[in-house]
Amino acid sequence: MTAMRKASIPVRKTRDQQTIDKYLAKYAEAESKWQVSSLAKLHTKNWDYVVTIPACGEDEFLPGALDSISKCQVVRNDNRVLCIVVLNGNEAREHEFKSSNQKMRDWFSKHCTPQETYLNPDDTCPQSLVAWRNIDILVVDRSQEPWLIPSDQGVGLVRKIGADIALYLVTAGKINCPWIHTTDAAARVPDDYFLRVTEHYTDADGNRQFPSCFIYPYQHIPDPDMEQQEHQRYWSALTDYELWLRYYVAGLEWAGSSYAYPSIGSLLAFDALAYARIRGFPKRMAGEDFYFQNKLAKVGAMITLEGHPVKLLTRASTRVPFGTGQGTISIDNLNSNGQIYTVYHPLVFSFVRGFLNAVRNWFQDANRNDQEREMEFFALLEEYRPRQKESIEGYRPWLENLFTEFHLFKNLHAAENRSKSLQGALHQFDDWFDGFRTLKFIHRLRDDLYGSLPLIEALQASSFLQMQNPGQRENCQDIRDGWLDSLRAAVVSADIAKLNN
Repeated sequence: MTAMRKASIPVRKTRDQQTIDKYLAKYAEAESKWQVSSLAKLHTKNWDYVVTIPACGEDEFLPGALDSISKCQVVRNDNRVLCIVVLNGNEAREHEFKSSNQKMRDWFSKHCTPQETYLNPDDTCPQSLVAWRNIDILVVDRSQEPWLIPSDQGVGLVRKIGADIALYLVTAGKINCPWIHTTDAAARVPDDYFLRVTEHYTDADGNRQFPSCFIYPYQHIPDPDMEQQEHQRYWSALTDYELWLRYYVAGLEWAGSSYAYPSIGSLLAFDALAYARIRGFPKRMAGEDFYFQNKLAKVGAMITLEGHPVKLLTRASTRVPFGTGQGTISIDNLNSNGQIYTVYHPLVFSFVRGFLNAVRNWFQDANRNDQEREMEFFALLEEYRPRQKESIEGYRPWLENLFTEFHLFKNLHAAENRSKSLQGALHQFDDWFDGFRTLKFIHRLRDDLYGSLPLIEALQASSFLQMQNPGQRENCQDIRDGWLDSLRAAVVSADIAKLNN
């Protein structure tokens, strides 16, 4: 059982507090710029933990998310939790979610006890504090005119509004824990949800790390309210999507990438100072979690947590142009048309592994001249030459063009010039060859060298997943479920191993 730990306000260095103050003054959204009179209304209010939830057309899901938070261990032990719910609608699609958003507002009116109203700064959307069961909820309403989200922005802006308000309240001394959680209406958080964040973390080698972000384990589950026929249709697609997510992270981890973690916005808890340093969430229609984590990885350790998962309900969603909901729909469309869902060939990750090893070798051979080091770099990648005859002749020129396109050797020199140690140079290179560049790199490997494979075939052919191969199954869905159970169990086993070490 996780030990109970009282949250406390961190003592920050003057420079760190200046970073936060600058962010709130120059870059935070208007909704977070509370007046002194608004803060004074909360003179009897103080919370231990905070979590933010974006909600657009979520009347069927949001109460369940709040219910799971209200049942958390910290709440049962009289710790105080504030949920910042940002109701929202998009200018271009208001009609799609208008009825559902009204039902959410009605739910708050019917089931919650009003605490404080008119907390919002002037000329911003309404903000009101309500109580439900044993938690407090700050309702930020951008679901109606004239406060609808601009058509060229989306959930990134919504997450930013919630997190900016949370940061303001942390800085004002109203929230004790400096870790800002963010999740979604379709997520069901585990009992020990708020207890797994800590300000200090030690890696497997005993080195102290300073996290910027914790990433909760996850598991997609059937929605109990979904009709059986609809569930059977989408469960197959969602199984494939989760397998793809786990396959990609496993491939990157095996390759040695520093960006091997899932990018799912409902799984995150991030440090208030780190959040201010990277200037908050990007205001994107979708993919905000990927780019947000990509920035956080450069200011602190990204820690994938162990323990019970955040459970994500099965559903197909069109709220954002890509991500889990759209991915599920795309795979379902392929299935319906008799087409096969394909993913990166596992040789892509073999190449990335070899490439990152060549990078390390480059820094270790700093005493050799540049020409020798470049020749050695290309030589180390020779074993990843595709076996197809038509690819053999053009492999070396292709590598040269790729490295020129990425300005590779220029950035290798820059990394070692900025640091006098091997680890420092590797860190500098990691900051440059980040999750986004890694993804672009992988796309080139797929498009030009290795192609794609059907999902199950890729899983079976992956050397880095051989220990998780569940063996033969009777039908396609049994094979999918077997792989999913195996990959989920592998994550738990890895967590247990870390605990035993």
